Amino acid sequence: MAPPSSTPVKAVLGPTNTGKTHLAVERLTAHASGMIGFPLRLLAREVYDRVVRIKGAAQVALVTGEERITPPDARYLLGTMEALPVTRDVAFVGIDEAQLGADPERGHVFTDRLLRARGREETMILGSASIGGLVRRLVPEAEIVTRPRFSTLSYAGPSKLSRLPKRSAVVAFSAEEVYAIAEMLRRFSGGAAVVMGALSPKTRNAQVAMFEAGEVDYLVATDAIGMGLNLDVTHVAFASLQKFDGRRLRRLTVAEMAQIAGRAGRHQQDGSFGTVGMPQGGFTPEEIAAIEGHNFPPLPNLFWRNPVPRADTLDLLLTDLAEPPTLAGLRPAPEAVDIAVLKYLAGDMEVRARATDAEAVERLWDVCGLPDFEQLGPEHHSRTVLKLWQWRTSGNGMIDPEWFARRLARFDDTDGDIEQLASRIAAVRTLCFIAQRGDWIAGGAGWAEQTQELESRLSDALHAALAQRFVDRRLALLLRDAGQRNAALPVAVSADGTVAVDGEALGTLRGFHFKVDPVARASDHRMLLAAAEKHLRGELARRATSLAEGDGSALSLVSEAGAPPRLAWHGDIVATLGRGPTLVQPALQIDPSLRRLEPQQVQAITERLHAFVAEQLARHAGPLAAMGEAASDLFTPPRVRALLAALVDGGGTIGRSAVEDQLSAISAEDRPQLRKLGLTIGSLDIFHPQLLKPEAVRWRAALAAAQQGAPVPALPPQGAVLQKSGNQAGLRIAGFRRCATGWLRIDMAEKLARQAHAARMQAAAPPAAPISGTAEHHVDQHEDSSAADGAAAVASGFAIDPALATSLGLDEESRRALLQSFGFRTVGDPELQRWRWSGLQRADKRRRRKQARKTADAPAADASGKDRRAAAKGPRGKRGKSAPPGTPVQRPARVDRPPRRGPSPTSPFAGLAALLADAGKD
Repeated sequence: MAPPSSTPVKAVLGPTNTGKTHLAVERLTAHASGMIGFPLRLLAREVYDRVVRIKGAAQVALVTGEERITPPDARYLLGTMEALPVTRDVAFVGIDEAQLGADPERGHVFTDRLLRARGREETMILGSASIGGLVRRLVPEAEIVTRPRFSTLSYAGPSKLSRLPKRSAVVAFSAEEVYAIAEMLRRFSGGAAVVMGALSPKTRNAQVAMFEAGEVDYLVATDAIGMGLNLDVTHVAFASLQKFDGRRLRRLTVAEMAQIAGRAGRHQQDGSFGTVGMPQGGFTPEEIAAIEGHNFPPLPNLFWRNPVPRADTLDLLLTDLAEPPTLAGLRPAPEAVDIAVLKYLAGDMEVRARATDAEAVERLWDVCGLPDFEQLGPEHHSRTVLKLWQWRTSGNGMIDPEWFARRLARFDDTDGDIEQLASRIAAVRTLCFIAQRGDWIAGGAGWAEQTQELESRLSDALHAALAQRFVDRRLALLLRDAGQRNAALPVAVSADGTVAVDGEALGTLRGFHFKVDPVARASDHRMLLAAAEKHLRGELARRATSLAEGDGSALSLVSEAGAPPRLAWHGDIVATLGRGPTLVQPALQIDPSLRRLEPQQVQAITERLHAFVAEQLARHAGPLAAMGEAASDLFTPPRVRALLAALVDGGGTIGRSAVEDQLSAISAEDRPQLRKLGLTIGSLDIFHPQLLKPEAVRWRAALAAAQQGAPVPALPPQGAVLQKSGNQAGLRIAGFRRCATGWLRIDMAEKLARQAHAARMQAAAPPAAPISGTAEHHVDQHEDSSAADGAAAVASGFAIDPALATSLGLDEESRRALLQSFGFRTVGDPELQRWRWSGLQRADKRRRRKQARKTADAPAADASGKDRRAAAKGPRGKRGKSAPPGTPVQRPARVDRPPRRGPSPTSPFAGLAALLADAGKD
């Protein structure tokens, strides 16, 4: 043990927040050289950064187990107590937190520095007042100075986690408990920073920076914050009052409680302490009084272990390490990890075989100093130590670089959760420790750079993972903003609809519908919606005005198949079409997202949407609206109104057979009204050509779906005239008619019908007049023969050019079926493609004719049944088999039917009627 030093030794003792560390840094920088040992790597790094700002990086060194920054001309050294070079000749030496000499695991290191580390000009011992008696006993030459606390520390009692004051630190004693508390604080307040001794300095600094910058209002930490970390904390809350010290679960001592509670209140700002709930029964009155009054029982002794054991043999090494202290106030240190590993390896056959090799034993004890960063326990940790010792005592005495490189590559992965990243950082810290030992591995400087770079990247990933899991800046921002009466924070809506308040995204605004950010937790949705409603009032009002007063160019009809017909503004839904008084007067159901607007704004939007629908119907479906107006006009003839009403109900198109009675009942004087509306009365359908255009079809489909309360059917492609398959409702709305194997648009079907009738009329027309100058006596003969030839042509059938049907894509089966539906029948062999006109045979007309014949034949019947049957049957007629060939058919007169009205003089059928009349006269 070192004899008493002749240099000045000063012990500065007192509670926390007395400026002891600040004083030590001032004294260090006042000397030409010096060093200070700290209990934690984090604290050493914090003070190192402070001294660098004072003296410059070239003059300051940092030495810890995992990190070494040693400029060649460094005059000031900061480091952990274990890494502090006791024999270094410097002017000033500082020993921080000297009371940790009573720690069972590391206490012997602090005790050794207390006894042996001295500066040439000044030595300063920093610690709690509880170590005062031991300092007097062990360092009698020391001058003891006590310092009072700058601020008052008072007990605030227990509190719920959700009721903790801002700028509070919650202290727990296990990683699992720290994570659980941080998660709960995230839900209550938007998040918390996390500080643990196992974090790398970079991660710890990044977490503390969030807390210091006010991004979060709470800090969750282990008892690492009690070791001199300077934080802007006003309240310390204990989540637990007991911890596992490596051997047993025990209650904190009053000194430990005070060390942690003392982090509350910095400089002249008072602080408070308390508990979260009542862990382990809470603080006792005696503990509260001791902490508030800074009255702690003195430490009875410090732990000591022989700092320079002899390593001539393994047994001698073990004996020296077990040597008891000789000074009063010291006691043997409990078995630490390094001794536990040494004892475990002492039973290995290879180690025992070299137990008398002084160099091998010395190197064994050297590698046993590798800290168990991964907390594997002596047995598992000893496997790594044994491997290192084997390399250190064989070959060139260096660790295999390939093994080191493989281990480094194994942990080079920044993916994973918090636990995985923390585990990798712990493993990399082991490699960092090895790389710092230039006598252990060749090229140590290069390996140290790689390991520190990997630790830095893993630390960044861990910080990001901690922030992602335990910090919700958006929620914290909104919680702070919730109490403000006015929307003081700036709100921005980007071009893609992202809503951000003070730079934090809340969600997206599509039209008038706000959708919470999909990455937000479900528990935060209600608060985000409330925040959006508060901050988006102005933006929604602006949009409402733009919609109500706009020119309609941003409005559109949404007619997606399978969905109800809707109206959109800039592509976002604002209303749904519903059943109205008539097809062309749909109702509007305003989207629920507009309910947050003022009533007058909603009314203005509704009126504008109704106007838009009317404008679009007038533009694209004007004939349909005109039909509706005419059908409701009392001045329109009733028969025309009936037909138009059926057309409107059918969406502007209807099969002719469905309204044949109404059509027949319309007089010649009323028909011009139909022509005035632009209707096409075809062979099979009645329609308006404009209503078959794509946009008109889309609006008619939407109107029909709205009136029926059904989704919009799938419509055929725009411009299509023939479809082999598809949604039947959609095909009918689009104006398609079934024809055998497909669907043909009705205007194309009408075009084919007119072609067929034109071919029929051409075949029935007489040949052209004879050339002038021919003999006059041949004229009569020619006229007679011309009429005969025309009748013969009609009887033998006529050809219909299939080119048009082929160009439309109709196959032969569909073409034949379509022509037959027009009233044409084949003549002779179907392969000859000869046709004749038989007229449209309708079932109701056939029934009326049959009934009329029965009525006319009844009076002429004989009394006997035979004569009555004969009179009823009469000649079988043209198609009968009983009448002999050439027998004319005598049909009864139709007394119940008005005289047949002839065709219009302008109709192409007028010529055919004249020819037939002339043929009848002949």
